[in-house]
Amino acid sequence: MNKVKIRLSVVLGLVMSSGSAYALERCKVDIKNEVHLDGKQVEVVASDTSKLRIDEESNLYINGERVNLNELQQDALNSYRENMNTYVPQARELAQNGLSMSNDLLDDVAKSFDNSQAFQNVKDALAEFFADVESRYYQNGEFVLKSEAFSSFLDHWQEDFDKAREVFNSEFFSSAFTAMSDKMKADGGLNLSELSQEMDKLKSRLAETMANQKDTLKKQASDYCESLNDVAEQEQDLQQKIPELKDYQVFTI
Repeated sequence: MNKVKIRLSVVLGLVMSSGSAYALERCKVDIKNEVHLDGKQVEVVASDTSKLRIDEESNLYINGERVNLNELQQDALNSYRENMNTYVPQARELAQNGLSMSNDLLDDVAKSFDNSQAFQNVKDALAEFFADVESRYYQNGEFVLKSEAFSSFLDHWQEDFDKAREVFNSEFFSSAFTAMSDKMKADGGLNLSELSQEMDKLKSRLAETMANQKDTLKKQASDYCESLNDVAEQEQDLQQKIPELKDYQVFTI
């Protein structure tokens, strides 16, 4: 199984803290059948490879055959299609928020060294890490969630957290040491004692910033979970209105 399709929602949050992962632990949903979202349509692939598709006009097809719906069913299906394409892919937005926070922090520290490029290698490393995880669940322009995505995430989030933290810390402090040394030399000479003190201050500053960002990331992840829970409840209601959907359930609660 392709693991951890929902990881991206916290990847860069994990760089800063474990708060987002904690918030996702409170998600009540998991993924029962594979779902593909392209911004307009919804496609669900069951374990027996049979398929359900809701097209951009909210017509319902099961294995290529259209299912006739009344007006009430059509309206409910349209709302479900829109919400699936709106809320489920917001995992990507959460990760981009984490990346933006990381880059803002790096830019702020770089200014104090009078060197805007001091942490470009850190930015590049994080961007590469971000792209690698994103590639796990974006396929041919579609957002794809496999079955048991959340349970897989909770089994493996520590591994991604450790990798992300290692990337950030190793690159950041190495670059900070170099930039700080260069600035001291330019200002009149390298003082190892002062350099050590400045590095300690930088570590404290970084810890404080991370603590402040933790609450923001945790709130965003919690809001994402709440949205998914709402869509899952909507799906359950939709199955009552359209019984044909019961074999193509996306969420379990």
